Amino acid sequence: MKTAILLSLVLAPIVLIGSAVIYCVSVYNDNIAQEQGIVATNEDMKNVDASVFNTIKSQGLTVEKYGDLVIKAIEASTSGRYGKNGSQAAMQWIQEQNQNIDAKIMDKLQIAIEAGYNKFESAQRTKIDRIRIYNIDLKSVIRGSASWVMGFPKIDLKDLSQTIVTAETKKTFETKEKATIDPFAK
Repeated sequence: MKTAILLSLVLAPIVLIGSAVIYCVSVYNDNIAQEQGIVATNEDMKNVDASVFNTIKSQGLTVEKYGDLVIKAIEASTSGRYGKNGSQAAMQWIQEQNQNIDAKIMDKLQIAIEAGYNKFESAQRTKIDRIRIYNIDLKSVIRGSASWVMGFPKIDLKDLSQTIVTAETKKTFETKEKATIDPFAK
């Protein structure tokens, strides 16, 4: 009986210390995974932003080049057919319907812009959620204490928590007034 009591007195601290070490290793590994996820999501936002910008820019250039070609074709058509002052016969040219600008090009550009904004919003929302979950873990009693002892957070959460907003959004939050959106305003 004395041996059993002595054995349990020796093993109890070993089991407790072993459990604490395993818990701390688990917390450490999870915190590292969460931080890497936050950083990766932040980098993904940069990637999405660059991709959206490049897509819109390239499609905008296509629209611009297409528009230039249409204008040149109209000029060539009218001056070739009606002389240098082709505008004198513009009504005749309009009736003949020489050049049609395909609306699908502008539709495609608008779809790319909307899809790009949606992708960026999704990436930013993912980052916000990851940071929120990590902050909850850091502020919990046991897990937060273990994290603090191990020096977490190791990333700059304040900097990474910053979101990308428009000047209009920033003004809305500063003034606490929501402006009516006029899609035709310049």
